[in-house]
Amino acid sequence: MIAQRSLLITLATLLIELLLLIGGIYLLVWEISPLRETFLVANTQRIWLFALMVLAAINLATRLVMWWYRQRGYSRRRGVKNFVFGVENIRKLLLVALGVFTFFSLLGVEFGQLFTSLSIVAAAIAIISKEFVNDLIVGMYYSFSDTFEAGDYVKFHGYKGRVVDIGLLKVKIMNDNDDLVILPNGKVYSEDIINYTRRDVRQMSIDFEIDIKLVHNVDSLEQELIYAVSEYADHIEPDSYRLKILEVRRDALELKFQYRLSREASEVRQQIKRNTVRAVFSYVTSHQIRTGEVPDGSGEKQDA
Repeated sequence: MIAQRSLLITLATLLIELLLLIGGIYLLVWEISPLRETFLVANTQRIWLFALMVLAAINLATRLVMWWYRQRGYSRRRGVKNFVFGVENIRKLLLVALGVFTFFSLLGVEFGQLFTSLSIVAAAIAIISKEFVNDLIVGMYYSFSDTFEAGDYVKFHGYKGRVVDIGLLKVKIMNDNDDLVILPNGKVYSEDIINYTRRDVRQMSIDFEIDIKLVHNVDSLEQELIYAVSEYADHIEPDSYRLKILEVRRDALELKFQYRLSREASEVRQQIKRNTVRAVFSYVTSHQIRTGEVPDGSGEKQDA
């Protein structure tokens, strides 16, 4: 029902835009004023009519490009979401430009003078607001790039999360705590980007932190983790287990336990990850009890 309603709204909007574009061309060619000149002067009517025609043309062109993209089969490739963002960002820029030109045209400013003035203003803005221009250019680049796309689990500028939007000036990601992090495009571009989604889908990893006093032997911890997932040994490549030390701090170790699945199986993937996390917690709890500490968890954190 909702899909049918959405389709009807889309078709109605498309029909209105087509009628507006065709009707506007007809009125301009035959120099017909749709309203009495006593209400609005003829020139003002033409400006508004031209603006509405361009608005309809921009929207129709956007729909046509998206339809062509789907018909060519490109929508099945990686980067389709970015292409959608890119087309929408270009549409926004064109609408802003249309609004500016319409406003100054209504004030009686000629097109040539307006273009020259805006060029000077744009040059001044580019010099004064380098970061703004840089964010804008980078936003357009990422809109058509496949470096990352909406839905990818990434890490940049010290933040981890899933990309939810790629705008002209900002990139939005949703972190593991469901907090929306908004970063300027320039900062994203200037630092290293880790795209966890682009790695081998069979390669699994679990990051966690543990009190450095509780780890007497890293190899024994690795063996306990391997034993915790031994019931799924048929789904894991035998020589793919790795326990890496990512960072050694004064009071804690940051570790990464990795293994590679022999085949892709989402259900098994989640079960193995759950068992591994529980094994880490059991290890921490048992060693805290031995040392006389109160168990408070190990601060595990999972990578997608």
